[in-house]
Amino acid sequence: MAFVQRRKGPDVVGSFGLLQPLADGSKLILKEPISPSSANFFLFRMAPVATFMLSLVARAVVPFDYGMVLSDPNIGLLYLFAISSLGVYGIIIAGRSSN
Repeated sequence: MAFVQRRKGPDVVGSFGLLQPLADGSKLILKEPISPSSANFFLFRMAPVATFMLSLVARAVVPFDYGMVLSDPNIGLLYLFAISSLGVYGIIIAGRSSN
């Protein structure tokens, strides 16, 4: 699909695509410079940052290799579900802040 659209795919950005979340996050933050006139500017700008940071924090329990994990794998599935459910709040904050 990336070849058809003449853009770089996720396997090209960084080593094995590890920098793809950073590229997506910067695109998410910088792509929309227009804000509604009656919006709470701080919350409107921080909502994508919160969503992006929660998606990166969720990767803490994903193992890199056998025995290599950043967090305790015994509670990993519960942690992953909890952090994934918090990502919705960024969307709610963005909608609420724009009035």
